Amino acid sequence: MKRFVIGAGLLALTTVPSLAEVTVDWLHIETVPETVAIMEAAAKEYEAANPDVKVNVQFLENEAFKAKLTTLLQSDAAPDIFYSWGGGVMSDQVEAGVLRPIGNVVSDGARQALGDAGINAFTRDGELYGLAQNVSQVVFWGNRELLDKAGVGPDDMKTWDGFLVSVQKIKDAGITPISIGAQDKWPAHFYWSYLVVRHAGQDAFNAARSGEGDGFAAEPFVKAGEDFLELIALEPFQEGYLAANYGTASGHFGDGKAALHLMGNWDYTVQRSNSASGDGLSQDQLLIVPFPTVDGGSGDDGDTLGGINGWIFHRDAPDEAVKFMEWYSSKDVQSRFAAGNSYIPITQGAADELANPFFKDISNNINQAKWHAIFFDQELGADVGGVVNDVSVELTDNAISAQEAAELVKEAVDDAQ
Repeated sequence: MKRFVIGAGLLALTTVPSLAEVTVDWLHIETVPETVAIMEAAAKEYEAANPDVKVNVQFLENEAFKAKLTTLLQSDAAPDIFYSWGGGVMSDQVEAGVLRPIGNVVSDGARQALGDAGINAFTRDGELYGLAQNVSQVVFWGNRELLDKAGVGPDDMKTWDGFLVSVQKIKDAGITPISIGAQDKWPAHFYWSYLVVRHAGQDAFNAARSGEGDGFAAEPFVKAGEDFLELIALEPFQEGYLAANYGTASGHFGDGKAALHLMGNWDYTVQRSNSASGDGLSQDQLLIVPFPTVDGGSGDDGDTLGGINGWIFHRDAPDEAVKFMEWYSSKDVQSRFAAGNSYIPITQGAADELANPFFKDISNNINQAKWHAIFFDQELGADVGGVVNDVSVELTDNAISAQEAAELVKEAVDDAQ
């Protein structure tokens, strides 16, 4: 936070009333130009209505953000507001003492607008540390034309066995089945994590994260890895996938060079911006396929994997930062992002403006899910989540067994306790 005060001598000369301007540093990771434009316009609108507040919009690329944030939060350059996936990573930040509780500033109206799920996602030990912004679900985005060419449809991929058969049919048609950015690791973890959601279910996951019994080395977690390795045996990914980052893989899919891409709903816009033409696949060219079910799994077939993401505050953030974000979280502002197909806002009523039929379906999926599992690399905290990402990539390279992968995650949990 920075304050600039007009000096007394200057005041005497100009007779202009003195104002203390509070600068609020707001750090985001958004790359889609249309979404950034809405964000920046909102900041300017707030500044116009609150001339004593300057909102300094800052950007840091996703991977750099993850790598540098811990150090940044301990420095004099720490942002007042920054993006968060919540989960165990936020819990670690609370324990490290780098976050500011904001419950004494946030109004009851704002709490009600975000709902219980939004408030609970950013509450630890009874203290509110952030404001939720959007919900997301990981799905298979599909290229309708390529899938039709291979003779494969969503109904064929409802089960994991059917999905594997479909992947082989796509390969037999001379089409790359799946694009993935394994260099960034987190895109690979979607596969292992979703298979855990299906095989283990919420109760077993919670028991494993607490270190109960065999923990993450228990049979359902090993089975998740075994299923993943069955997919890997089909060599489903594009050439050079281990060196491809998310942006490259998203653009590869957007260029029509792969039939499927397992990614969050944000990929609707990102695949366009990362494509060679900048246009990517149109709405008519896309379809979505929910992650397949598995035989004998303990998870509910409707359980989803994704996020409840939002904004949290550095320990030195001023009240003005919280008030800005409360205004930004309002239905009026968040409806603009819904109308622009940027994301699925959690603020009550804002999602009514969703024009995107895929986003509407995803919003309904999340609302109906018995368990909306938060991205494991965030939910389990940086240390354990990092291991989940690591073993997921090693599985994609067939460099590790399912048993070894599960045991490494369990060891990380044991070490963290």
